[in-house]
Amino acid sequence: MSEPAEAPSESPADQARRLFERANQRHRAGDPDGAFADFCELIARFPALPDPYNNLAVLLKGQKRIPAAIACLKRALLLAPNSCPIYSNLGNLQWMALDYDDAMASFRKAAAIDPNRPEVYHNLGLLYFSLCNYQAAIECYDRSLALAPGVRLVQWDRALALLAAGDYARGFTAYDIRFDLDDPSMGFDLKLRRVRSVPLPLWQGEEIAGRTIYVYAEQGLGDTLQFARFLPHVARLGARIIFEVPADLMRLMANFPGIAELRSEGNDLPAADFHLPLMSIANRLGITLASLPGPVPYLTAPSSGPVLARSPGTRLTVGIVWAGRGQHTNDQNRSMALDHLLTLCDLPGLTLYSLQKGPRAADVAALGAQALVCDLGPQITDFADTARLLAQLDLVITVDTAVAHLAGALGRPTFLLIPFTPDWRWLAAREDSPWYPTARLFRQQARRDWSGAIARIHDTLARALGVNP
Repeated sequence: MSEPAEAPSESPADQARRLFERANQRHRAGDPDGAFADFCELIARFPALPDPYNNLAVLLKGQKRIPAAIACLKRALLLAPNSCPIYSNLGNLQWMALDYDDAMASFRKAAAIDPNRPEVYHNLGLLYFSLCNYQAAIECYDRSLALAPGVRLVQWDRALALLAAGDYARGFTAYDIRFDLDDPSMGFDLKLRRVRSVPLPLWQGEEIAGRTIYVYAEQGLGDTLQFARFLPHVARLGARIIFEVPADLMRLMANFPGIAELRSEGNDLPAADFHLPLMSIANRLGITLASLPGPVPYLTAPSSGPVLARSPGTRLTVGIVWAGRGQHTNDQNRSMALDHLLTLCDLPGLTLYSLQKGPRAADVAALGAQALVCDLGPQITDFADTARLLAQLDLVITVDTAVAHLAGALGRPTFLLIPFTPDWRWLAAREDSPWYPTARLFRQQARRDWSGAIARIHDTLARALGVNP
């Protein structure tokens, strides 16, 4: 149906307001195409108004069309050069585009214009976190929360900064805010909403001897493998543990110590005295950086399963994983192209074995690298099979994905490729991990540039094989 004709007496200002509100209503109603058309019409008819450019940039940001969104905000600033919100939005988009220097300039300009806007300090904290300046990030989040107390997303980002800084005492306490997140950009918060709806008391660390606790995996497979180490500690407190995991981990966890009952996801709520999402155990046990790593290895590979075939002349068998789950919010930064790892093929006696699963496993064939990489993927049906193969490999080289945690939990030698802005658990500026003593970290020195990390791995392996790098 066509729009009603404009009233003859409607002023240009009224027309602009009507179009602007209609565009925003369509955006809120989940009609991005309609909103986009309305914003474009509004800008064509009233090109001197800054707000349509700003709101169009917000729409484009949601569609991940970042360069166009940045251009819209720069046009808006020509029309409103002293707008704190527009500078803050521009800095946020420049941060998303990894233009950190420009983002810093935009945030500082926003803060100079209005030093009392909380979102400016939230955005600035995100930038400092990306630069691995965690203390500065925490200070920004604190200032944002002082201006606008109780904003859950800021509290969440602050928790991550505390953890990344190694302040586990405060970080794991603050980490429980994840139960109450309600942000559509957070891929896992929909699952975590169940925490508040489970009709059992949430365990807060009280006496648990002789009681049953229902513990369940909550985020990724790697998170589950990392935090399962704490289950025996809870069992030693006298608790009976019911542990719920994804199906891919059932065989691997079958004989894990401390678990009275292992169950797969998707079943009815068990009878228990308490419940707890797995990643809150660290807080309930008072885990600090100094109390890690505990016993490692804490997982055992099956004694039967796939068998690794060694090619004649092989001196070093190396399993490789170059990509994580594509739906991960940071996958564009943590995953890499297989091409990088193929540069290791000039090392004599080194044989590469792909442990890659999912769509990116096809990269071997797509590159024509079948003669250079032995694909183990067809032999892997779950993580028990992966563990069995890891136990037979001399080394695994992997990006930050579940295989890294599996190899670390098994105590296998691991070279872990870490992006410029790492996940909180890898801390900052160190080559080792307190979580996994057998892991060595190779970090990006520049954003989205894996060449330096790969070169360091190449040199390390060359020396191990007695080759001049």
